Amino acid sequence: MIIYLSRTAPHTALMRTKAAGIPPDKTSPTTRERIVLAAQRLFAERGYFNVSMPTIARASGITAGAIYRHFEGKEDLFFEAVARRAIAAAEMSDAGSGDPAIDLPQVVAGYTSARLKLLRQLAVEVHAASVHNAKVRRLLNQALSGNFEQLRTRIVAGRALGTLDSSTNADLLARAVMVFVMGLMHMETLLPDLIDDPTWHDFVEARIGGLLGASSVHE
Repeated sequence: MIIYLSRTAPHTALMRTKAAGIPPDKTSPTTRERIVLAAQRLFAERGYFNVSMPTIARASGITAGAIYRHFEGKEDLFFEAVARRAIAAAEMSDAGSGDPAIDLPQVVAGYTSARLKLLRQLAVEVHAASVHNAKVRRLLNQALSGNFEQLRTRIVAGRALGTLDSSTNADLLARAVMVFVMGLMHMETLLPDLIDDPTWHDFVEARIGGLLGASSVHE
């Protein structure tokens, strides 16, 4: 389950990778994957506007011209770097009960983990870059639209199971959950002392359960 940056986002570069049968984060990365890994590190460390395609190419061990055989431009590479990290984070999640009342709070609380530091850094950077770059903004909006629909669908499914309260607007609730998630993406600056803190993790999980109206919260 992915909450931040949907697997269904209509991003052509990521779709081409999947169509080619290239799984993310293989043990022996392809050239394209080396580029993405280098980009993730550099964008997180320096910020989107302080990293050039030639810099990423050098860090990937390829020439500046060769990088454009894999990506149309920096915006496409940037967004794929963030989206792949989001997918990898989702695959690390333990949530999988099939009940949104349990899974959604667990997934959100998982964003407090130290192992998701890179995703949090990239998430903050992609939103900052979207303010000044129209293409990044368009790609981000497409992905977030997929996220909202994904969340809304899971909320509706939980209501059908009888484990989530059905008295609130599902669309607004999905957006509220995303706002909570985006707050957690700023933990490196706002709450560094609470990263990997089990009490904070459990608190976040309980608060999301309460926001969703999970029946287990009220029992």
